[in-house]
Amino acid sequence: MHLNKILTKNITMKKIAILFAIGIVLSTGAMAQTKDVKKDQKVLKNTIKDKKEDKHEVGNDLAHLRIKSAVKDRKEVRKHRKSIHKQGESLENRGVKHPIAKAKRQVKAEKDIKKGKD
Repeated sequence: MHLNKILTKNITMKKIAILFAIGIVLSTGAMAQTKDVKKDQKVLKNTIKDKKEDKHEVGNDLAHLRIKSAVKDRKEVRKHRKSIHKQGESLENRGVKHPIAKAKRQVKAEKDIKKGKD
């Protein structure tokens, strides 16, 4: 009888230890994915900034009738646009809602802070 109680305690402790280990593994995996998503959101934000700068440069070139330079820079803007949409789709697949719109809002907020607007 005494041996039976010891065996049931050992089995219960093993079950608890296994569940605890599974919980640690799952939470570690979730945290690693969160870091990847945050890093990708930062990359998306930087891509949007680059696109805006290049787009502004294209407009400036056209205003000064520098057609060849504007056409070359326009190709770069299109590459940024494709990249932004691919990154946005990737983030949406990982559960981020409206990643492109969020990144654009963050870029605008940073720009406003830099200018001194509130």
